Amino acid sequence: MKNSSPYSGDAFSFFKQVCSRKRDQPLKDRLALMDPNIQLFYNQYDMAYMANSLEDLSPHGYIDPQKEDLETLYDYDSQTLSRLRTELTTTPFGRIVKCQNCTINDANTFDHLIPKTEFVEFNVHPRNLFCSCGDCNSRKGSIWRNGGVRTTLNLYIDQIPNVQYLFVNTEISNTTIDIEFKVENNNGINPQLFALIEEHYRRLDLCRRFRESSETPITSLKNTLKPMLKLNNPLLARNLALESVHLERLSYGFNFWQSVLKHNLLMSDDFMIDFE
Repeated sequence: MKNSSPYSGDAFSFFKQVCSRKRDQPLKDRLALMDPNIQLFYNQYDMAYMANSLEDLSPHGYIDPQKEDLETLYDYDSQTLSRLRTELTTTPFGRIVKCQNCTINDANTFDHLIPKTEFVEFNVHPRNLFCSCGDCNSRKGSIWRNGGVRTTLNLYIDQIPNVQYLFVNTEISNTTIDIEFKVENNNGINPQLFALIEEHYRRLDLCRRFRESSETPITSLKNTLKPMLKLNNPLLARNLALESVHLERLSYGFNFWQSVLKHNLLMSDDFMIDFE
């Protein structure tokens, strides 16, 4: 998990692009009548976004027929949102389509950071849309604040620390590797930020999902080590593999669960001895 770069353009102009793609002219005319209010709401969103205070926003409370008209704007497969997905998943390290909420699945939907069920006016605000997987999206649900305090991470705004908070214990026997992931604040992370991180992992059940998905990175690590060990230099093989883990962390974040697991195994003599 790592921070993602948000949409950099004008949000209300993006809203107008989405509206312009609709073929129903009466619908477009009705949406145009809402422009002054939508522009005002978008400005309020962007001000709260810049101040990291989205939890202070109040929904306008649109009801039908305006609510229904606004709901028609969100179409995941539309051309405008497809272009947005491409922009949001293109990084200096190439195209990364992995869901950053979990870094397990590929992103195949948009997570509405402020739920569209509560704030229909922001259902196509480009800085309210975060590339996610369906599993994470359904687990997050619509609860995003409690008593005026935000309870979910916003990976555009909340700066993920470049220190370790995801740890793994491994117990290695002849045929199995028992794995337990855990989230701990051992490196002085701001308590408020750590509380958001901890709740994020709990709500998305990430530690269990990591454990159940761990066979793939373990097999990948073994396949990486086998040709290296033909050099008859286990220490060199370990160091080369550790360098690969470091590069992986640059792409997917310091606490990328696969990198944390691989690093732990590489530092385990019980794991490395199998290759000697």
